[in-house]
Parts: sequence; structure tokens; C-alpha cells
Amino acid sequence: MILSIRRIRKKDLDKLAEIFTDVYAKFDVGERWTKKTAYPMLQYWIKKQPDLCFLVEYDRRIVGAFCTCVKPWWDGNHLSDAEFFIHPDYQKKRVGTELLKFVLGYAIKKYHVVSFDAFTFRGKYPLKWYEKIGFEEIKEWAMISCNPVEVLKRLE
Repeated sequence: MILSIRRIRKKDLDKLAEIFTDVYAKFDVGERWTKKTAYPMLQYWIKKQPDLCFLVEYDRRIVGAFCTCVKPWWDGNHLSDAEFFIHPDYQKKRVGTELLKFVLGYAIKKYHVVSFDAFTFRGKYPLKWYEKIGFEEIKEWAMISCNPVEVLKRLE
């Protein structure tokens, strides 16, 4: 196995959008991504903080990516939010672990990050993997969402 990690380039986005779509289709967490919708989401990350967008290659084949950003916080810099995905055929081969180690090491060295805060899906995948490697679920936090049109109606 030859594993390599590098920054994402614009020409990689098509392949990464395809992988992202495959991951969400396989694990059926309720989000219906397509290549057409995944592509602009990945572009967003590259524009937001390009130096924290990395892909991983396994035997010279792109198999996943990790994009995140730094957010100043009361106790220091935090990695805030992320898109982290590995093609299903390459999971359980330490590919994701190595990519995560690389990105965390880079962020600690360059930005002196003290925390990584993100949302993930409950249940066996992927929360259990994160817990296994040392992440903790914050019981006091809740992810919230709304339909802006409905909220505006209620506020009038």
C-alpha cells in the first residue's frame, strides 16, 4: 500500500465529488448528495481555507478527503466543522486514520489549534469510530436547523 496526502487542487474536485456521493449513498444517513450538489460544496471548502483541504491517495488513486477551517475561540484556535470522507472500499484500512493524523498535526503546528469541533451522525457510523479514537460527544450541544421562510413568518 502506498499512501500519500496532498492539498486538493481544483482539478481533483470532480473525482472527490464522485467519492463523496458514493460515501453518502453507501451509508444512507438521510442526505441525498449527487455529484452535481457535492461539487459546489467542495468548492466552498477550497475557497474558505485552501491550506486545510487535503486529499488522500491509496496506490495513486484518490480515495478521500478532509476539509476544515480554523476559527478563533475564547481558549485558542479551533478546527471548526469539516468534511471528512473516505470511499467505502478503502475504509478500515487506516486510510482515514492517517489522513486525520496528518490534518491534525498540520493544524497544530501551523495554527496551534487546541480543539476540533464538528458535527457527525449518531449511530454506529461514523460516531463510534470517532469515539474509539478519543472524540467525545458533547451532550450540552445541539445542532439546530430551520426553514428560514417559516421562521420569518413566525417572527412577523
